[in-house]
Amino acid sequence: MKRGCTVRVFGADVRPMFYQRLGQILVLMGLILVYGGGSVFLCWELITDGKFAETGDMNDKIPLYIRFGIPTLFVGFGILFFTVLFQRLKAAKTDKYTDVQI
Repeated sequence: MKRGCTVRVFGADVRPMFYQRLGQILVLMGLILVYGGGSVFLCWELITDGKFAETGDMNDKIPLYIRFGIPTLFVGFGILFFTVLFQRLKAAKTDKYTDVQI
């Protein structure tokens, strides 16, 4: 399909690029929610020393470098991910080879 053409869906004219972008946005939002929620839960358990707080047993104590190292790693990955994502989105707007056919 050409980039500017329209398709009839349920009696209405729509552009295929709209659905591609909508799909990409929904997938990214889902990944951010699932992985973001999981990493927040994991970081919370590590920082509050979850099992040790319940039992008080010294064998359940998580080392300090793990308790703060893993959340710092997740925050660093998140910053890098969003930095690269925004750079790629900005570069895609000014891409002069979008109309090149392979």
